[in-house]
Amino acid sequence: MPPRDRRTRPTVDRRRALVGLGLAAPFLASRSIAAEKSVPCLRIDEVELRRFGAALDGITDDLHVLQACIDSSGVNTPDVPCPSILFDFPAVTVCLSGPIVTGGRNITLRGAGQDLTVLIMKTGASGILTHGTSEYPAEGYLQLQDIGFDDGNIKGSGCTGISVHFAPGAPQAAMTWQGVALRKWSQAATITNCPRNWHCENVTVFGPDFTMQDDAGFRIISEPHFAQGCFTYVFINVLVANYSWGWDYSISAPLEGQRFYSCTCYNGWGMVRSRVHATPDQQSGIDETYRSVIWYFMECDWQGFGYALDLVHCRNIIVRGGFYIANRNVDHLPIPEGRVRRRYMSFVDCGDILLDGVKFDVFTGSEPDLALIYVDGRSDNFRARDTNILSYAPIYCAFEFADPSHPNLKRNTLSEIDTLWASWSGGEKVRDAGGNQITQTSVRDLGGDMTSGGRISFQGHVTLSRGKSMIAFPHRQNGNSWFSKTPIVFLQTEGTEDVPKLLNVTSDGISIEVTSNSAAIMWQATGT
Repeated sequence: MPPRDRRTRPTVDRRRALVGLGLAAPFLASRSIAAEKSVPCLRIDEVELRRFGAALDGITDDLHVLQACIDSSGVNTPDVPCPSILFDFPAVTVCLSGPIVTGGRNITLRGAGQDLTVLIMKTGASGILTHGTSEYPAEGYLQLQDIGFDDGNIKGSGCTGISVHFAPGAPQAAMTWQGVALRKWSQAATITNCPRNWHCENVTVFGPDFTMQDDAGFRIISEPHFAQGCFTYVFINVLVANYSWGWDYSISAPLEGQRFYSCTCYNGWGMVRSRVHATPDQQSGIDETYRSVIWYFMECDWQGFGYALDLVHCRNIIVRGGFYIANRNVDHLPIPEGRVRRRYMSFVDCGDILLDGVKFDVFTGSEPDLALIYVDGRSDNFRARDTNILSYAPIYCAFEFADPSHPNLKRNTLSEIDTLWASWSGGEKVRDAGGNQITQTSVRDLGGDMTSGGRISFQGHVTLSRGKSMIAFPHRQNGNSWFSKTPIVFLQTEGTEDVPKLLNVTSDGISIEVTSNSAAIMWQATGT
């Protein structure tokens, strides 16, 4: 009988299943693509790592072993442009003197848990994982599961932990991160040109303790003229702490479909900052008017210094539920970009914005020059409904609709409806610079009411003597009339059959003539 072939063959361990919404489907899809292209899948487990000389003791530098595994896979399959490699780590700590450079391959790093399997960078190195660069962008996917990535310097080494730069031809399921932790990095991750479907779930990102890093937890970039565009990133139960921004977007090519579910951001300035720098591009069809579409925030939680949501040139924004509270700025930190005051949320040149059942709290002792929600004069179709406000300090305002120098000229495009003022300690509840928006609270505080469609009603009771009199309607803060057109008026007298004569109705008031010695008159005016 001929001897058995004992040569080591790269295999996939089918006894272990990739589980979870975000990791199973993309991995299976990638395997099917790999099968179509005859791409081998090389599994590197603890036995293979130790056989190649890895110590896996958390002290000895094992970078050369991991890098050799990646490099040799490319050598072993020279005719295949993008091999698939699965690192299956046990519960160990792996010390690395620099970043693992994937060479743009299909890479999966899987551990035994984010606190059990930890890749730790030696202090002073330049990162821990590089998947593609600007010169050689990645064609393959990146999947991370149940694994931690730590900077060995507890104060941060001043580098980015994970750097990713994709090519236009990267897979549809470009990235899946599940059960991942990044700790003590000056900047946790920079993601450039991720074309499609980044699923990020149960991920924690902690900067160095007791300090706020200048950079972001996630720095997300779409470069100019990236023809593929960047679409559909989903973040579920992701926590970012100790960074100026949790997510910081720089958008120069179409980037759309950003969804956040039960995400949390603490101890920085804001949660999400988005800046669109789109320039005319015939290939992608965008120009200076481009607004990045689909920004959903569902039941998120933020505590920082200001600008939890700081969005510019975005559209179709939904903030549903969630809790937002600002720290006191006792150290007088300068407000980012030199803006006039701190705000919880800011929307500039944005459209189709819905805040639904959002909760805002204000600490006792917060500085008075503070606003909760700012919508500039170029934004449109903003609706805030069922907002819950608990303010233990007097502030500038809760809703700030545009600046006095640049009001919104379009009537009834910004609205505040059914706000619950659980506690209010002073300041203007709603500041409407143009005096032409739907501010239901302001009308109700004057004894009237206003619908979500902008229909206004005021009523009153006066006693008038014989002769001609004028009943004036309440006016907006800037002196404008609440009514844009002549309202419909109803009059009724009490205790007499004499009916006052209605002389004139304008948007400012009612002129009437009383023929009896005196008359108690109830009036109502309804209009838009």
